Amino acid sequence: MDTIMEKVKYSFVLPAYKAKYLKEAIQSILDQTYTDFELIIVNDASPENLDEIVDSFDDKRLTYYKNEKNLGGTDLVAQWNHSISYAAGDYLILASDDDTYSPLYLEKMDAMVCKYPDINVLRPRVKRIDKNRKIIGIDGFISEYLTKLEYLYLWSTCAIGSGVPFFMFKRETLMAIGGFVNYPLAWFSDDATVLELADAGIVTCNEVLFSFRLANESISTADNNKATLRAKYRATRMFVNDHLEYINSYVPKDSEEEYLLKCIKKFFPRIIRRNKVRSQLRTASFRAILGTLDEGRKIKGINTMSLILGCRYPIRRKIRKYLIPKT
Repeated sequence: MDTIMEKVKYSFVLPAYKAKYLKEAIQSILDQTYTDFELIIVNDASPENLDEIVDSFDDKRLTYYKNEKNLGGTDLVAQWNHSISYAAGDYLILASDDDTYSPLYLEKMDAMVCKYPDINVLRPRVKRIDKNRKIIGIDGFISEYLTKLEYLYLWSTCAIGSGVPFFMFKRETLMAIGGFVNYPLAWFSDDATVLELADAGIVTCNEVLFSFRLANESISTADNNKATLRAKYRATRMFVNDHLEYINSYVPKDSEEEYLLKCIKKFFPRIIRRNKVRSQLRTASFRAILGTLDEGRKIKGINTMSLILGCRYPIRRKIRKYLIPKT
């Protein structure tokens, strides 16, 4: 199955480790109505029997590689960047082993690529599903073309979600920045990479073409210990510092951009505090929270009180009652 592919327009690259939904993920790619693509699967030294799943497919577009040692367990982004080194397409999609694509994903996205050939990053609308494929959320409609500032505004106001697998990247431009931005545990690496490539804008196909599975095995929803919480704090600090520089130095071109920038400055710290830091505190033990306070306080806009109040434990109610003055 390890064959040399001819030049293609699109490369799906799937770093694989979990077997549970892998067959469904692969099938959704091979079922594309637009057929000018390659699928590269990279087994990250998984302890599960991925070979049997991959071998069940007989498709010349599929190429299978196996890492001698596990990379993702110590550096997930390094595994992503290693995997995409096999790709030859003009555009690259970093797939996952538990999400699925609509059969029309490539056909509809190719129309966007042809319409906006100078854009480096594109995406469709996305629906979010649980482990049983029950829909738990669908993206709203947004403008087909967004400037970087407009995209950051929507991100800061929670109007759009994050995730790598549904984005399409111009491969040459992605490789020119060294591949995916490498933050600890790949936390914010998706958002940082998209924003890094968004200087020319971002294009959205306003059809729902991707199913993003929210499962307990993901980085976002897994319980945090001291090590993972500390790593996420470091990544959060890196992301905040990198993008506050852009936000604070941006010179608006007109009154609309002035408004967008004003909202970003208001909501960007809030989404970091509420949607990113607090969500992880709720999946961490109180001991882990106490043991990582120093790291958490290094994030701009985060203090000890906001960290403790963000956790899920009864002490939060006591602190609110006795330490927070009534207004």
